[in-house]
Amino acid sequence: MAANVFVARDPQLTALLDDIASALAHEGHDVTRGPLPAAGEPFRYPADLRRTLFARTDVAVFSGASWCSSDVLDDAPGLRGVVYPAVGVDTLDLDAADRLGIIVGHGAVPENAQGMAEATVMLMLALSYQLHRTERALRDGQPRPSHRDSWVEPLRGRTVGLVGFGRIGRQVGALLEPFGVKLLVHHPTLRQDPIGAGTERVSLHALLQTADIVSLHVTLNAGTKGLIGACELRLMKPSAYLINTSRGQVVDEHALADAVERGLIAGAALDTFEVEPLPADSRLRNLPNVILTPHMVGQTRQALAALIPAAVENVKRILSGQVPLHCRNPHVEARWRARLRAIASPTTA
Repeated sequence: MAANVFVARDPQLTALLDDIASALAHEGHDVTRGPLPAAGEPFRYPADLRRTLFARTDVAVFSGASWCSSDVLDDAPGLRGVVYPAVGVDTLDLDAADRLGIIVGHGAVPENAQGMAEATVMLMLALSYQLHRTERALRDGQPRPSHRDSWVEPLRGRTVGLVGFGRIGRQVGALLEPFGVKLLVHHPTLRQDPIGAGTERVSLHALLQTADIVSLHVTLNAGTKGLIGACELRLMKPSAYLINTSRGQVVDEHALADAVERGLIAGAALDTFEVEPLPADSRLRNLPNVILTPHMVGQTRQALAALIPAAVENVKRILSGQVPLHCRNPHVEARWRARLRAIASPTTA
């Protein structure tokens, strides 16, 4: 079924979105591209541009560089679904999509979860073994530390706290099993779901007070935005590390910089930030005990390659009336099918 498909642009995902657009055009679809946003805050489509771009759109492909707001959804009367190539749908008004019966596909491919989980454990090891400090010792010609002054700590015997226990969090937990850590889990919506032997479900307060390493794996929503701020950081041990590979807005970066500078925590590893790319004047850039990566630490070659066919397949399924291969809001299926029927048989005034 040939259709009108909108594909947004993103300065950080140019090649990925270009390949998705090309693949959809090759399938015979009429592909419309959006403007290229500037780096930083996501782009908001003005009313005149919304009406031009989305009036005849059947499926829209967005990314984190532009807002798929309720206004966009309202100005797309024939919209059957929205697809995000990556896992996160932070710039989508998901409540509005649910209300309107618009199905949402995203890039929750297994390769992504595996890469992010492995990268998270890598960051735990890099922090515990202070890899960068050890590198600097060689590069700067420093003497080897004595047995009294070693800065290395093993993972075995330590307590790791996972805030968020979805696909990635559970894989992190599985990968940590051979390391002999004590695993604590806090999930905002986790009730009595099985969490595995040797894993303890605790409150966020208890996790922050107890864990030697706190790793964040939550989605971004009203309940998790600013989840880790000054008060939460003060609960952590001075010897503890914070890892964030989820979403930058989950952590108050100014409070984190203060906590690291004052020795309230030992350090951090961050792959995602409140503003991306991370501003050049960010205080985090000057902290030697903070590892910074540009929102790509777990993006393996295999994971990135899997995102393109997954996005194309999600678009094809939506157009054929099938639930996306990777669906963010499967609970709206009945409402979505009612919307499809209404689009196929519009009422006349």
